[in-house]
Amino acid sequence: MPGEAALGIARIEEILDARTLSLAARGAAPEARATQALLLCRAGAEAVGLRLDEVAEVFPFRPCTPVPGAPAALVGLTGRGGILVSVVDLAAALGAAQGQDSDRGPGHVVTLRRDGPRIGLKVDRVLSVVEAEVAAGPEGLGRRAVAGYARAASPGSRRTNDIAEAGFAVIDVPALLAPLLASGRAASA
Repeated sequence: MPGEAALGIARIEEILDARTLSLAARGAAPEARATQALLLCRAGAEAVGLRLDEVAEVFPFRPCTPVPGAPAALVGLTGRGGILVSVVDLAAALGAAQGQDSDRGPGHVVTLRRDGPRIGLKVDRVLSVVEAEVAAGPEGLGRRAVAGYARAASPGSRRTNDIAEAGFAVIDVPALLAPLLASGRAASA
């Protein structure tokens, strides 16, 4: 009966190999997904993300000098480090509903990293930096300035967790600025 013993040993090894693979798969880390670092902001009633590599700096909003005949979204001009910055209200540029007045303080300006005129986006509040998985949004939403939608991949502060976990729009900065730059108003700053 030496053939039966050899067959039994081969079967035992096969079972052990299958079990080893099963246990290894159970303890394996989930498949890593590509994430992006995003600056999570509140703009009106909306939570939005800006790619961190498109952000140069953030500073507190201060009154701007209005530009006559400018588009409604262009708040005006302000100076920062001896350079003029065209300040665009992000909520107005997106056509977003305004948030509650009790939540609105002076806000922040997120200066964009770009060639050409210096442009800052006025937001109601900068919330945090999050690592998020970004998925392309469905076509035909009428929101050309939305590059996709994201959920935070890493936990943030308790205050921003609800927003980040619920999901938020990621802004396509070039698409957002295209109509303003085409009008020549923001480009003249």
